[in-house]
Parts: sequence; structure tokens; C-alpha cells
Amino acid sequence: MIKRRTAKKRWRRTLTALWQWCRSHRHRKVEEQHQELSQKLRGHYQYYGIRGNYRLLEVVLRHAENAWRYWLSRRSQKGMITGNKLERWREQFPLPTPKIVHNI
Repeated sequence: MIKRRTAKKRWRRTLTALWQWCRSHRHRKVEEQHQELSQKLRGHYQYYGIRGNYRLLEVVLRHAENAWRYWLSRRSQKGMITGNKLERWREQFPLPTPKIVHNI
């Protein structure tokens, strides 16, 4: 069976674009950011969700979570979002999990 994966250039471009998006939109309301970031991730899963590519979809999700947390933490001088606050934040604003859509 041939397994297909996202090309490295496209995958890297996606990670960079997510980082830049989180950076440029960090001043918006968290609810708006969550809604738009979730929409971006769902669209990515719809396009790149093919068999054999699940691991890279998980990496994109983790990168999006880390970028979003990093840039939200930069909004104040109180430091990083860690510990219990991070867990509550993840429960309140869950990002969509990766999903294989195309079983080719």
C-alpha cells in the first residue's frame, strides 16, 4: 500500500502561516481567535486528511496550540499560561482534533 503525506514545503508553510496568524491576531478577543483558528484547522484537515497523513495532522494541531498559547501569553506581562490555567483554557476553548476524511 502506498502512503501519501503532505509535502515538506507545504507542511512548513502551514506551520509558519499559523504562527504568523496567531501573532498578528493576538489582540482580538479570545473567542474570535478560537473560532477562526478552529475553522483554519478544520479546513486543513479537510484538505490534507488522507490515509497515512494523520501524524502530520497531529503535529499541525500541537503547533497551533503552542503558537496560540505563546502569543496569548505575550498580551500581558504576567508570564506564560501554565498549569491549571492552561488546563482550564484547553477545556474552555478546545481545538478540533485531526480526522482522516479521504480514505484513498
